[in-house]
Amino acid sequence: MRFRKYLLVPWIAITIYAICSLFTGAAGIGSYRELLEEREMIYGNLADLEDLNRELEGTMDALLYDSETIKIRARELGYGEEPERFVRIVGLPGVRYREIEAGEVKTAKKPSYVSDKPLRVISVLAGLVLFLVFLTGDLLNGSAATRPKLSSPY
Repeated sequence: MRFRKYLLVPWIAITIYAICSLFTGAAGIGSYRELLEEREMIYGNLADLEDLNRELEGTMDALLYDSETIKIRARELGYGEEPERFVRIVGLPGVRYREIEAGEVKTAKKPSYVSDKPLRVISVLAGLVLFLVFLTGDLLNGSAATRPKLSSPY
């Protein structure tokens, strides 16, 4: 009857492993939360890229269909019409064509998590500690039962 409690030891070890891996394991809550943060960052980058794409489409449409935009852009690049002449003033920054960045490539980083091996070691050690506690309790109770009882004179 008293050996039934020893069946509790592997179940406690398994429960400790399951709880630890639930919170800190590779597929645990912490890793999932980090991946959700990465997903939000990537969605934000996607929105920025969509805004940049709309801006580039507007610039492209303006260059395709608006002759004044083409003239302004040509002047920014240093071109002009036949009677025009350019004067360069040394020391002043010239008007330059604004470079448009293509966007930023972002990838999700691997989430940080506790490896499976330490979790197994912790759960096995917890099971061994529980086993030793049960065994020590049984040995102490067993030695107390074999000790002669002293009767009191009163």
